[in-house]
Amino acid sequence: MVGDALGAGVEGWPQEEIRDFAKMTWGKDTHLIQDYFSAVPMGTFVPDGEPGTYRPGLAITDLNFVACGPPSNANTEKYCARKGMYTDDTNACLAVAMSIDECKHVDAAHVARSCAELFLHKNEAFRGCPPTAKRVLEQALEGMSPAETGLPPNFPFPGGSFANGGAMRISPLAIAYRSADAKTLRQAVASAIFASHRHPEAVDFAVVQASMVQRALFLEAAAFDGPLLLDELAGLCQTDDMRKVVAATANALRGFPEGGDEKQEVQKVVGLCARPGSSMGFQIASVHMAPCVLWCACLHHSNPRRAVQAAIDLGGDTDTTASMVGAIVGALHGEEWCSDGVDLADGLENGAHGRDFALALAERLARLDIA
Repeated sequence: MVGDALGAGVEGWPQEEIRDFAKMTWGKDTHLIQDYFSAVPMGTFVPDGEPGTYRPGLAITDLNFVACGPPSNANTEKYCARKGMYTDDTNACLAVAMSIDECKHVDAAHVARSCAELFLHKNEAFRGCPPTAKRVLEQALEGMSPAETGLPPNFPFPGGSFANGGAMRISPLAIAYRSADAKTLRQAVASAIFASHRHPEAVDFAVVQASMVQRALFLEAAAFDGPLLLDELAGLCQTDDMRKVVAATANALRGFPEGGDEKQEVQKVVGLCARPGSSMGFQIASVHMAPCVLWCACLHHSNPRRAVQAAIDLGGDTDTTASMVGAIVGALHGEEWCSDGVDLADGLENGAHGRDFALALAERLARLDIA
């Protein structure tokens, strides 16, 4: 949740813009995002109805934003500037966690309905949601089977979505399934994202993310060997390209010189596989997001705050990268780092489904040990 909210304000920005903004806001001695700031995240709207045009340099009052929360008028698309608010990434994580908490296991149809109800029925839709994902949510509420929602003719992409949305929501599952073997974990992961992310690459990435969190829960930071762990996780992948990028990330980490250009190294791995609509500029594809997440979590595993900042510094889909990295380093270190220096935990939103709700939900998942 911290990573998501911290990266949300610069989602879609290139690295140079993020660094310029960080220096302008927190001083020339840093190029990293240090704290939450008021911004309108991608996927929500400014008053003129044009998404993605807001930048923090503009005064909030100049744009006449409504108060934070859902639209005050159902007929308008005026959305608020946010500070410390999470996006659809955390929203999807909460929905998965809520379903597992209620069912005490993963039920594909129940997870799909949980996601749909939280987004569409509980005033969470203003967090932003891609049109294709929104249609899946609507179909779930209409009673369509998850076996149908993620494939044509109901879903526009043959073979299902290869995007990162399945992996972005899967981390809470690893808490409840922390003792699961690889086969059981894959089955649970595939069921949890079945309604929307059926493509084998999306499943592979979700398995890798869940496995990273699962292993981090049992490791001490001093014993965390990122490249060695990635070698193991590459062996869990069932698609050639996901296996390739996970292994290539491990190799790049082994040879990376201190003080080197992180983005340049990650770009080399991302460039191994081309996917339509995705690149280092916005890592929507699973094979493009995976190297970004794994790189930041492994290279900076000893400094969790720096790991999240590094994820944002790569640019592109910053909230998703930072949220997934945050899940891994949170599993490894706990939550104390969120309150060191700038208190990122205290700055999080804390409404009906905010910080305290998430913590209580996590505690209930921790009481489960499904496998």
